[in-house]
Amino acid sequence: MADLGQIESATIQTQVYQRLREGLFDGAFSPGQSLTIRNLAAGLGTSPMPVREALQRLVAERALVQLPNRTFQVTPFTTEMFRELTRVRMSVEGLAAGEAARRTRAEDVRMLQKLNKTMIRGIEKNDSDAIMKSNFRFHFALYELAQMPQLMDIINGLWLRASPYLMNAHRNLEDPQPFFRAGTLFHDRLIEACIANDHRIAARAMAGDIWYSARYFRRNMELVNTGTAKKTKTPKQSKSRKD
Repeated sequence: MADLGQIESATIQTQVYQRLREGLFDGAFSPGQSLTIRNLAAGLGTSPMPVREALQRLVAERALVQLPNRTFQVTPFTTEMFRELTRVRMSVEGLAAGEAARRTRAEDVRMLQKLNKTMIRGIEKNDSDAIMKSNFRFHFALYELAQMPQLMDIINGLWLRASPYLMNAHRNLEDPQPFFRAGTLFHDRLIEACIANDHRIAARAMAGDIWYSARYFRRNMELVNTGTAKKTKTPKQSKSRKD
């Protein structure tokens, strides 16, 4: 069981929910993993009630499923489900990237460049946790620029469902460097689109980033399941990158 840290404040229900959400985002829970109210309550230092309510809320958000024996489970991986989730993310997050590009200012570009450089430094240090955190910050900083709060709610829900699968895949990659570097190249394209305020290019670049990541994930699952691997073509480096 992951060590989630005990909760001290009085707003127990909200904090339990947020802590479990963070665990899903960070990959503390794996696809198909069973979760019991008793174990989670013990780990968080709370009574069972707020844990039960938080888990039921996550079931409603389709991040978890409830089993007949009163336990809960991180939604198991299926190829069909992941394919659908990927297509929805490409559409929704592509829309957010396009709307962000319309509104991007010079200071926003500098922020995105800084975040992408942080991800590159994480790659150079082979620090997977830093890489994933900087990737998350880049994406959500970009989406926030769209100034569409309802769209942000949808994206948060999509990432909540996708993160356990993606984080699990990233940790099992035999050679993660090409995968992570490809992500920074897609980020370069997004930054260029923001500089040009070109919503079409931004939407395509974001869809490409998500598609590439999902394809790499599926190939990794093939490797795990069959012992064979197929190469995924890496995007070309942007001409305008200034490292």
